[in-house]
Amino acid sequence: MTKEEQARELLRKYIEKEASPAEIAQVERWYTSSGDAFPSLEKEKKQAIAENVLGKLRQEMEKEEIKTSRFPAWYQIRKVAAAVLLISAAGLGGWLFSKKQVVDEQLLSLTTRAGEKKKIVFAEGSEIILGPSSRLLYPAKFKSGNRTVSLSEGEAFFNIAHEEDRPFMVKTREDLYTKVLGTSFRIKSYLKSRHISVAVVTGKVAVGNSSQVFGTLIKGQQIAYDKIDQRAEISYTPVKTYVNLRFDNTALQEVARQLEYAYSIRIALNSPSIKKLKCNATFNTKQSPEEILDIICSLHHLRLRTSEDHKTFNVYRK
Repeated sequence: MTKEEQARELLRKYIEKEASPAEIAQVERWYTSSGDAFPSLEKEKKQAIAENVLGKLRQEMEKEEIKTSRFPAWYQIRKVAAAVLLISAAGLGGWLFSKKQVVDEQLLSLTTRAGEKKKIVFAEGSEIILGPSSRLLYPAKFKSGNRTVSLSEGEAFFNIAHEEDRPFMVKTREDLYTKVLGTSFRIKSYLKSRHISVAVVTGKVAVGNSSQVFGTLIKGQQIAYDKIDQRAEISYTPVKTYVNLRFDNTALQEVARQLEYAYSIRIALNSPSIKKLKCNATFNTKQSPEEILDIICSLHHLRLRTSEDHKTFNVYRK
């Protein structure tokens, strides 16, 4: 049996839970050699991810078999294993970065001149304000599984509509990806600049590439990626930015979900009837989540209970 065949068999045994403790440790060392700690997974999640890993692994191995490379087969398998396991670990946190997600398709282009700004609003409600001397590539229609655009030059402010099952992805230079479910943030990626920056205004985003996740950012944080040194540094944004939160006859269940992403909080609606109530209002992130929920509760004659750390809110009837 060749080394490549041995590697395949070992990975198969690991994924199908037939590997010995020593074999498990060997596979996990492949992953940790990439510089990231191997995650401890719950049984259900590990089983679900295993099926995805196996599919990706087979695809990558088939590609490697038809390539001519100066590296030995064992090195190729080791590299593929580490990359696939890393992608699976990122998927646990809700973030997945893969070049395969940006597929070849007919894209539209939006460009601006020096001193010019343009705004585009997509059918699902997401808004992008393109800054001066910038270029954005986007599909005529988003796919059912994801929403992906490419900021090939310049800067843009993104105010993304929340969709639980269809994340929004922004690709920039150096194959850097920013992935969100629903939030607002700003990206600067100029060809002549050494750094790419992502600053979060509301919600939470993950920034990384096809090899690793550099960090998950929350409101008020930013990340600067050095294109030359290939390093990322997270800090707090010096200037606060605020955006409007508009609700047009929106069910409180969806309102709560959007507020959770905007403020990184937890909101519990303690009855199905509360979830179906409607909200017609425009708020601003300058307001605290407690203030917004107080207004909503007063309109619907509800009560609000707040945790000591102001991170968890319970909405219930009087």
